[in-house]
Order: sequence, then C-alpha cells, then structure tokens
Amino acid sequence: MDHYNLVFPGIIFSFLFPLVAYTNPILKEGSGMSFNEQVVSWTNGINSLAPSVSFLFNAVFTIMFLFGIVRMGYSYVTKTGQVMKMSTGLLIWVPITFFFIRIFIIVLFTTNSKNVTLLASEIVTLIQTTGYYTSLGMVLIGLVLFMFYRFIEHPEYQRWSKRLWVGAAVSTLLATIAPLALGAA
Repeated sequence: MDHYNLVFPGIIFSFLFPLVAYTNPILKEGSGMSFNEQVVSWTNGINSLAPSVSFLFNAVFTIMFLFGIVRMGYSYVTKTGQVMKMSTGLLIWVPITFFFIRIFIIVLFTTNSKNVTLLASEIVTLIQTTGYYTSLGMVLIGLVLFMFYRFIEHPEYQRWSKRLWVGAAVSTLLATIAPLALGAA
C-alpha cells in the first residue's frame, strides 16, 4: 500500500519539473566549440594543475615517511612490537609506492599510440629475461646447497637444492613457453 502512495506524487513531480536531455551533454551548449577543441581546453586545464598536484603528491608521501620515522622512534623508546612492525611496513612501502607511481606517470605521459606496442614487447622481454636470470640464480644456489649437503650430509640441504632445481626448470619453461602460448612473442 505504501508503494502506491509514493508513485502518484512522483508522477505529478515529473510533470511539473520535466528533465531536459541534450544530445551532447559533454559540450557546453551554445559555445560553438567542437569536441576536439573542448578536449584541448580540458587538457590545458589539467596540465596547468600539474605543478601543484605534483607538489601535493610529494608532500603527502614525505609526510607519510616522516610519520613512519617518528613512529619507529616511538616504538624503540616504548619497546612496542606492533608499532615497530607497522612503522617498518610504512618505511618500506612508502618509497616503493612512490617509485612505482612516478614510473607509471612517466610511462603514461610519454607513450603514444605509436610506441605502446613497442613498450608492451619490451616489458614481455624484460619479464622473460628476468625469468632466465632467476633460474640461473636458483641453479647456482641449488649447487651451493648441494655442496653443503656433500660436506655435512644434512638431508635438508639436499631437499632444498632439489626444490631449487625444479623451480629453476619450471621458471625456465614458463619464461620460454608462456609468451609463445599467450601470443606475446
């Protein structure tokens, strides 16, 4: 019954205050600007805000890092483990996040439609090469652990060396086959 009591005033309201719908609501009505000109004006407006946004971005991350330093000092004085854990996490992740956001912004504003394919190809090559070098490192560490096993005959070293060798084989296989299987090579 309450539902019907709300429908009638809604119908009367819609007749008294009709909504106006334009065919192109993005453009300013009567401005005489084309869509391209409007996009250029938006771009200029955003670009004029870039220095202040960059300053605020740097200030926020600097404040977060300084807050982590103060919390770390507090945790040393009070011997509070939870505060030390949180401040350590803050001191580790703030610079890493800052770095990746900066790299993302540089890539975002320096790539155009012509070199996006080249960028994607280079990222695939970087990941593939990283996989090969990681596999090589795993094999070498596995050899060192196997050497420790031969010296003191502790079975844990043998297990770890075998796990590293299997991981190296899987990593090499994935780095070789995955780009071909996914069509990125």
